[in-house]
Amino acid sequence: MKKNNLYIGLLYMALGAVCLGLALNTVNSLGSLLFGFSGGGLINGLYLIWRYFYWTSPKRKAVYEARLEEEQINLKDEFKESLRNRSGRIAYIITFLVIALSIVIFSIMGSLGILDTKMLVLYLFILWIFMYIIGIIIYRILMKKYQ
Repeated sequence: MKKNNLYIGLLYMALGAVCLGLALNTVNSLGSLLFGFSGGGLINGLYLIWRYFYWTSPKRKAVYEARLEEEQINLKDEFKESLRNRSGRIAYIITFLVIALSIVIFSIMGSLGILDTKMLVLYLFILWIFMYIIGIIIYRILMKKYQ
């Protein structure tokens, strides 16, 4: 396992500790959010550190090497790569449709006076346009790369 994983775990722990310190000294509504960030940082940091020491143990070296080799084979397998690309495209299309449907639903709710949704509809519309444009840009970049 790379030493980088240990450093990332330590960074998460440090950020979690900073958030915990800020949360303990904050008496406004940000306190609960900071407690959540601190819990996420501390728990994920501990997990990454534990995982680093677990897999760098000499008795697990052979198992770890086999897992790395299998992972590399799976990453380079053309069929699985094709499936990943296709699933990403399907997820992109579904998300695109969900955002479009959300714009309509929130617009109706705003016009009926159920919720004040003007900013939310504007945000979703901008996100929808951004997703479309970024999809075209990424497609063109990939076409240039592979032609």
